[in-house]
Amino acid sequence: MLAQGTPLHVVSEILGHASIAITKDVYGHLMVDDKRAAAESMTNALFGT
Repeated sequence: MLAQGTPLHVVSEILGHASIAITKDVYGHLMVDDKRAAAESMTNALFGT
């Protein structure tokens, strides 16, 4: 679900985790593309395209 863009809090709720932190700790490695996209967005905001 994370790899398909479902927000972390939604995945956490669906899986029945007690907190988002548990979901992130277990499945955070699937969010690498999100981190890359965020870095690119910040670069574009600061320096333009």
